[in-house]
Amino acid sequence: MLVYQTPTSLSAQAYAALKARIVAGEFGSDEALSERGLAEALGIGRMPVREAIKLLEREGVLLVVPRRGIFVKRLSPAEVRELYVVREALEGMAACLCAKREQRGEMAFERARLARHLAARFIDRAEVQRDNARFHRRLFELAGNRRLQEMYAGIEPQIDLNLRLTAVHAPERIEAALHEHLEICRAIEAGDAPLAEQLTREHLEAGLQARLAIL
Repeated sequence: MLVYQTPTSLSAQAYAALKARIVAGEFGSDEALSERGLAEALGIGRMPVREAIKLLEREGVLLVVPRRGIFVKRLSPAEVRELYVVREALEGMAACLCAKREQRGEMAFERARLARHLAARFIDRAEVQRDNARFHRRLFELAGNRRLQEMYAGIEPQIDLNLRLTAVHAPERIEAALHEHLEICRAIEAGDAPLAEQLTREHLEAGLQARLAIL
């Protein structure tokens, strides 16, 4: 049975698939990509892929160079520092608000979700990285502040682009971040807002230093 998909759904599918490959580090910064090649690799028509490329270009994830190709944008050390300054302010506040709102049940669930990786015989770093990214988004969902969540959404594409540095050059940082997230969860469960904010800021500072070392 054929299932009709609207162009919008196909574009969203192309966007999600392409972004996942970028974050996983499947494309080098110096690798020239093409619309046709990406469409074939993703198994999706060129029009949805073209729309996905345009969106990722607007988000600052892809760089389209006429007559040369499409490239994954490379963040400069200055851009990474600026990004983390903003992240510390926003995410520190989100963690603080979560603790104040007594999100114990939700945090216990998130902690169990993250901790299951430590119980596995083999740690799938790609899966851990996806859950780590989900944890950051979850903090903003549980903080109960729509404005704060909207501000985070504005920089999330750049955060995702920054994650590819870790996937490619410092995979061990993924596991370290997992342990730091668990500590943040415990602080929120305990209702300790200052500690939750402090641990979040320290976690992001460690992430910043790891990225700067790569760059």
